[in-house]
Amino acid sequence: MSKNKMIRTVAVMMLWGVATVMVTPISAAAPAAEGGADFYTPPTPLPPGAPGDVIRTEPSVDAIIPGTGAVVDARVTRVMYRSENVADEPVAVTGTLLVPNLPWAGQGPRPLVAFAPGTQGLGDQCAPSKLMTYGQEYENLQVGPLLAAGYSVAMTDYVGLGTPGTHTYLNRVDGGRALLNMARAARSMNSEDVTPASPLALWGYSQGGQAAGAAAELASTYAPELEFAGAFAGSPAPDLTDLADYGDRSILSGGIGWVVSGLIAAYPEHDTALLSIFNDAGREILARSQNYCVFDAVRMSPFGTTTDYTRDGRSISEYMNTEPLSSLVAAQRLGTLKPAMPVFVGQNLGDDIVAARGTERLEREWCEMGVPVQSANLAVPQILPKTGLGHVIGFVTAVPALQWLKDRFDGAVATSNC
Repeated sequence: MSKNKMIRTVAVMMLWGVATVMVTPISAAAPAAEGGADFYTPPTPLPPGAPGDVIRTEPSVDAIIPGTGAVVDARVTRVMYRSENVADEPVAVTGTLLVPNLPWAGQGPRPLVAFAPGTQGLGDQCAPSKLMTYGQEYENLQVGPLLAAGYSVAMTDYVGLGTPGTHTYLNRVDGGRALLNMARAARSMNSEDVTPASPLALWGYSQGGQAAGAAAELASTYAPELEFAGAFAGSPAPDLTDLADYGDRSILSGGIGWVVSGLIAAYPEHDTALLSIFNDAGREILARSQNYCVFDAVRMSPFGTTTDYTRDGRSISEYMNTEPLSSLVAAQRLGTLKPAMPVFVGQNLGDDIVAARGTERLEREWCEMGVPVQSANLAVPQILPKTGLGHVIGFVTAVPALQWLKDRFDGAVATSNC
């Protein structure tokens, strides 16, 4: 197969697969993955240890590529490991290590990609380590090409997703640390193909792009012993104020419940102030959102307006300028720290969920810090605005990112097109 044909095939597979699973609702009663709930219940108290220490592992059932029924050709292991939240408290996080059955044909040890998934929702049944085993984890469409390239993949479930507590959705520190500690955990699991010598990279799109970008910014101080060849941060939602603007009246308008619930989980001291913004309808959205996955967005008042959820009729975008929301949102902003690695940023300029202006701002700021930034923005205009189609189209930027990542692992010097 020619290189161009392969690129077209991967791109079509990703878009078609994402479109397929986007219309497949996942109920709160979705079947439990192998190992059941017990695997996801951490020991109390947590055993002593350091961030990235493995708490437990177990073999997982096969990971299935959505929309195809095809099984990922890899050895799949579920893992629970130690991480730290934004309050510097130890927390147990789960994830998945996938090691290809394909022999590694490159130079040196097989590389490991620490993978941050996109938006999953807040329900514990939405954890990627659960969804991938019954064919409803859309990120397997990105994991598949990474495995086919010969890389091992370590995917985090994030803080509070699958495990007790509420997922701290889009929290920059929680997401970045969970990803870095997933890399630490994977390299300590005594797999014959994943060792402390495995070259590392970060990868994520959407919420995953934010977590990968955050991990890239935090790595030099939080995990200085880890050396990363590079990071792919696709459509990384670098500013939640833009997300509030674009999300209003969109298919994901009910996702405000995920954002606010995530903020309350990360900053419980602001619980009363944040809840005081909402009327009964808004609080009902917050309550419902905690049981839903991203594919349940059609059950979360899609295309609604956040003015219907607030006590005084102001939009959530307007509240972003008031305390405590303004400070909490500012704390999630990417672009204030310098990544200690080259970064590939991909964004569809017609993205109708994550504003391109924020990503372009992030690219400029990283460039001004001297970071080698390779930008691959698509100029696809918005089609059916507010439906999320423009955001899904941006997944195609992962295709050139694959070649860029190969060049990083091959030792090629990273260039910038700032």
